[in-house]
Amino acid sequence: MQNSKAQPNNLRMFTGITISAIVLAVVIILFLVSPVFTVQDVVISGNYQVSENNIRSMLNIGPTTNLILFNTRAARQQLLANLYIGDVTFRRVLPGQLYVEIAERQLSAYVEHMGSYLFLDDSGRVLEIRSYFTKPLPILTGLQFTRFQLGEILDVPDSASFSAVVQYAQLIYLHGLSDIVSHINVSDTSNIRIFIHYIEFNVGNVSSADKKIRIIVEILDAIPNADIFRGIVDVRNPYVQVFARPIQ
Repeated sequence: MQNSKAQPNNLRMFTGITISAIVLAVVIILFLVSPVFTVQDVVISGNYQVSENNIRSMLNIGPTTNLILFNTRAARQQLLANLYIGDVTFRRVLPGQLYVEIAERQLSAYVEHMGSYLFLDDSGRVLEIRSYFTKPLPILTGLQFTRFQLGEILDVPDSASFSAVVQYAQLIYLHGLSDIVSHINVSDTSNIRIFIHYIEFNVGNVSSADKKIRIIVEILDAIPNADIFRGIVDVRNPYVQVFARPIQ
């Protein structure tokens, strides 16, 4: 008899606990989706080429967007559709702050192709194609390719020449020469030429590339009026004294 009485009591206790848990869960859910957690502030950092307005537009955050329910996976996919954005991370700070950290791809050079310009990042990825450019960056010449695809690394049959392009483009950016280098010619990977102002620097191959670029920087600092100097400089062997030969 005692067991039969205990069973209804246990059932009522279990039912009461279940109802209480459901009510508590509903209360918590209603609290989390309440206006308390509406996104009040979006802090964007790491962007230089992609405007903050464009990023906010892609995030599609409205006046009632809930911070906790905000779909960061979908937002990340939307942002990565812009080829200048290489990665993005989100951080929520309750009750209403969203931090968005952008990692951009660095535009490093152009390749002229059928009257237009392919915009390449520092790994050789095609970010954009336009009929013009405004930012001064090296124009790569001598690359042979038959196809390209936006968002993909340029498909160049001669991997040696492309590797040389990428390496020198990265070094030119690292040493702050991107805005004064007009062309890089890699048609002959043993006789790569870098054109700065009116000076042609013959850097040979990719051996000791960093040292060669450092020497170029030193030469530019040492030549009076380097921006109007016309000459040819042989830096194929960076371990011998280098002379600038003027062009008459």
